[in-house]
Amino acid sequence: VYEVQHLISQRREAMKILEDRGVVEVKAGRGTFTVAPKPDRVKESLLWLFRDQPLPTLEDRESLLELRQVLEETSASLAAVRATEEDLREVQSALEDMARENGNPDANISADLRFHRAVMRAAHNSYLEMVLDPVMSVYLQQIKLTNSFNPGLAMHNHIFEQIRARNAVGARQAVRRLMKRTLEDSRRTLQNFH
Repeated sequence: VYEVQHLISQRREAMKILEDRGVVEVKAGRGTFTVAPKPDRVKESLLWLFRDQPLPTLEDRESLLELRQVLEETSASLAAVRATEEDLREVQSALEDMARENGNPDANISADLRFHRAVMRAAHNSYLEMVLDPVMSVYLQQIKLTNSFNPGLAMHNHIFEQIRARNAVGARQAVRRLMKRTLEDSRRTLQNFH
């Protein structure tokens, strides 16, 4: 009897965890049903997965940057085609904040994240945003941890100029150059750090 009660208790706890994570929905008197994943839940799960990592190894950081590069190149090229005037103002505003906050690492990282999020939103693809946003957030968090932030303001400005010029290929190439520089900075910093 005790074992059966213990198993029932464990099942309830498991269902509660799954319900909290948005995987199942428990309907009183009707049963338990799986729930289609919602974009916000997926985004939360990815952020949770990436965020709780220990100090990243160089290989981890390079892998995350490779993923970020693929997603951001696509995001920037789509933004060059789809950005509205309001989107362009938001990207430019974040870029101006980066220039203004130069020398203040925390504020600059925040402005940098705002810039990349504005470009991502200008792509007008919610699925891209769902995956890219947690990747960017975690990557910038890792930069803070290792104190390896180099704003690359001119490179960010070039990305914006290519998007504003509606040059999808140029925007993609500008992101690629920024990511290459970021990778070089990461390698240099993490080799000294470990």
